[in-house]
Amino acid sequence: MYALYDASSYFLRPSRKFAQILKSYLRSNPNAMNSCFGRVTEGFADMYERTTRYVQKPEFNIDEVKVNGEEIKVYQTTVMKKPFGNLVRFKKEIKKYEPKVLIIAPISGHFATLLRDTVRRMVEKHEVYITDWKSVREVPLSAGNFGLDEYLTYLIDFMHYLGENVHVMAVCQPAVQIMALAAIMDEANDPCMPTTIIPMGGPIDPRVKKTQVNELAEGHSLSWFERNFLTYVPKGHIGEGRRVYPGFIQLTAFISMNPDAHYKAHIKYLEDKTLNNKPGMEKHTTFYDEYLSVLDMDDIYYLETMEKIFQTYELPRNAMKYKGHTIDLGSIRRCALLTLEGEKDDISAPGQTFAAHALCRNLPEKMHDHYLQPGVGHYGVFSGSKWRTYIAPKVEEFIKRFDKGK
Repeated sequence: MYALYDASSYFLRPSRKFAQILKSYLRSNPNAMNSCFGRVTEGFADMYERTTRYVQKPEFNIDEVKVNGEEIKVYQTTVMKKPFGNLVRFKKEIKKYEPKVLIIAPISGHFATLLRDTVRRMVEKHEVYITDWKSVREVPLSAGNFGLDEYLTYLIDFMHYLGENVHVMAVCQPAVQIMALAAIMDEANDPCMPTTIIPMGGPIDPRVKKTQVNELAEGHSLSWFERNFLTYVPKGHIGEGRRVYPGFIQLTAFISMNPDAHYKAHIKYLEDKTLNNKPGMEKHTTFYDEYLSVLDMDDIYYLETMEKIFQTYELPRNAMKYKGHTIDLGSIRRCALLTLEGEKDDISAPGQTFAAHALCRNLPEKMHDHYLQPGVGHYGVFSGSKWRTYIAPKVEEFIKRFDKGK
């Protein structure tokens, strides 16, 4: 399957090159770009080239942020490197104390740059770190496999690097891992355990209100997923021979969930080309450059996630294990919990994340909080105007309430 994908990409190179040449010619010709026909033709060429290429991992491109009307420089550095993912830091050019925030990015198809808006908003008042996961097609077989145990070990290592008094946010799927992380570290009286945990739109207990994603997972056996969706990385890649769930399959799944929306988005893009609506065109290209860049998942991680999170619901049943030790969310006693959900989330439906509160039965009531944002879907929980205007201030207030720093 993967070899066929690579081959098709190779055979499309001539037509893609032609589209690039046509696009460049039209853009360099003022007369062409001043006509509706020229702009629409350039738009078709751009769409074809954009949707048929393999999009490399995007950059965060967060070089500065506006705070109180002032532009302040932001520096991005990789502070910890590991085979399957790095820990990346965003620090402003200021000397005053700011709470440390770790954002756990999902491994669900897209790169951590999908959370660019999350990082940009949080870095306004915090020192931000994010898990920057790699596409495993770029990880050699000699590095071993990456399953849920390894995922949690990475998070614990990152927490030990960051030290005490860290606030941890998890977007989408790692809402499960953030709860497990808190339980493991709290039970062990680890001084580096999170001060607060903030799962955002994640499947902590999918049984509460099932979505199309949950029904798909429940409707097929694990062997069916293994047989139909796993393949091997072909020659020509660092991870040659590694069995993976390819990003291009996950992208196809994302698009098939709402094909009409993507069709309308591309029609709207051509309309914006006709009208020379530059903000609309820029919004479209920025979104799809990110949306179409996908990573490959390790087969062990994919199968364990499918089984333990979406089929047997191990976390809410207190049946999940870490290195053979049962994870009990009742062990969480000192990590304040804020759950965030979107009213129209069709991936992790409202209630799935909120379920964490009942599971944290020994956490004092004053350390629980929840916020449901009206009018937003899954991506609106961590990106967009309502995230920046309504949700982020809730997060900031919660962090400030429990932060132990200066």
